[in-house]
Amino acid sequence: MAPKLLLDAQLLLTLCLALFVSALWAQSFEVASVKLNKSGRNPGSTSRSGGQFVLENTSLRECIAIAYGISADRDYALTGPAWIGSERYDIVAKVPAETPTEQVLRMLQALLAERFHLRLHRESKDLRVYLLTLARTGAKLKAVPAGEGSFTFGAGHISCRATSLAEFADKLSRPMFGVGAPVIDSTGLAGVFDFTLDWTPDNASPEAVAGPALFSALQEQLGLKLEPSKSRIEVLVIDHVDRIPTDN
Repeated sequence: MAPKLLLDAQLLLTLCLALFVSALWAQSFEVASVKLNKSGRNPGSTSRSGGQFVLENTSLRECIAIAYGISADRDYALTGPAWIGSERYDIVAKVPAETPTEQVLRMLQALLAERFHLRLHRESKDLRVYLLTLARTGAKLKAVPAGEGSFTFGAGHISCRATSLAEFADKLSRPMFGVGAPVIDSTGLAGVFDFTLDWTPDNASPEAVAGPALFSALQEQLGLKLEPSKSRIEVLVIDHVDRIPTDN
């Protein structure tokens, strides 16, 4: 019995190793080219068509943000050397058209680790935040059936369709809206809503029609307010990354 048990154990180990190698292979692009982009053009672009996944004239900060599902324009979300926001690259990878997006992003993570020797970790930091809460008047929102939502914006204007307040808070965290810190939904309201918000941006031209500031507009038009607070936020911290990618 002993020799048979040993044989079975060896067979099991071989199968496990084969599965492990297959899993690693599945997380890699078939072919990938990574090059510095010195064109000076701005902005970059991301596209996926047929059997290609392309990041053109894209900063390494944006590449990492795409790979790990964070927003590149939120400085607090990714800590690393300053040059990751200025140096730009072209990445062209071959990937089967039917490959799920989640797997493509894992492939991109593996590519960044291989070509840039990227090493990073997640950690929680105590950061200044704003809590999106209900004003004394209560929310002035129109609840709607769940469906395909939309978020459009311009200077001093936001229009939301079938949008949850968690999604709205996340959008308000973007630097373009001038809140200056992450926004966390603390309203306790579930569901999705249709609403618009209009305010006068801080950088509005002198000729612009005077209106409420963003914080005041939230209370007056939506019955919501932003309260300063602190919270532990998970961020990505780069431990090591090379400026020049390895040869293709």
